[in-house]
Amino acid sequence: MRTLYPPAAPLLSSRTSGSTGMPVPFLFDAPHQRGRFAARARYLRENGWNPLPRGAWIIHVRPDSPDDELVRPRRLLGSRFFSHVSDLDEQAEWLERLNPVHLYTYPVNLAGLLPIFESGARRLPALQRVFTGSEVLEDSLRARVRALFGIDVADNYGSTEAFLAWQCPAGSYHVNAEHVLVEIVDAGGTPTAPGVLGRVLVTTLENRLMPLVRYEIGDYAYAAGEPCTCGRRLPTMGRIIGRGINLFVNARGKLLVPWTLLRVLKDQPVLAQYQVVQRTVDRFLIRFVAPRALTTEERSAIQAGFEAILGPRLFLDFERLESIPRAPSGKFMPAICEIGAG
Repeated sequence: MRTLYPPAAPLLSSRTSGSTGMPVPFLFDAPHQRGRFAARARYLRENGWNPLPRGAWIIHVRPDSPDDELVRPRRLLGSRFFSHVSDLDEQAEWLERLNPVHLYTYPVNLAGLLPIFESGARRLPALQRVFTGSEVLEDSLRARVRALFGIDVADNYGSTEAFLAWQCPAGSYHVNAEHVLVEIVDAGGTPTAPGVLGRVLVTTLENRLMPLVRYEIGDYAYAAGEPCTCGRRLPTMGRIIGRGINLFVNARGKLLVPWTLLRVLKDQPVLAQYQVVQRTVDRFLIRFVAPRALTTEERSAIQAGFEAILGPRLFLDFERLESIPRAPSGKFMPAICEIGAG
């Protein structure tokens, strides 16, 4: 399809993370990107965000990320950025120095930061709103933010393929209907009834370069029931059961965000799907789907990558499967911690 465009036409090439399957490459044209940015700006503005006050973004934006053009200092004048794979204590110290009005981060990162602020070691007196995306936001995490800071969390449902939906102040998830069509269907492809769990299918409406039609992104969600009380006419969807992820724990009892470990596995092209389970502080089980067994060199590379992040003397067990099962809720978990409550 790219041959329909002049050679110099602006486009973006990106790919999915691969944690729910083989990483898939995508091409995005300028209209798709404009629609994505407009939808994200609407989500932020409708939840009280302003580009001028101090804003903290603890995220990871690759140069080829679909959101790279949006989250840049020249567009977000008052915002500052910090890496989500950095040490959680360093993140908390940086946040306290900045004392932001708004904070945007991933749910698992937020879960790692909250104990530091709940202990009273750090404070964020100016914080007025927390924004999250890219992962499942559990109700328990919302409640902890409300109890600690007295504010609500505004979540969004985004993916590499498109910016799908966002949460309004009334609490509903609104689909960005100008940008994407979202269907929730049963095993046979028929739309589910309100309140019934189903598979999420995505049809992009603005990307002429590489359109997706009823593309299954690997998530489950509940079909919406009544219209939102906020009065917006955008279609809604119910609770999203997408990817879930646990924090890991090191030998000192410190919480660790597991995305860097998952990136080690992402660098192994033979892995079609993977899941990391922490059994003890020094033992991990790596479940994977692949067309063949891992070679000694591939296992050694994974071992070296994990030890570079967590330190030496780790024990890695490998389990090859036909498919990696979802949790009873229907959620896929790329990272699971079995230490204590996880």
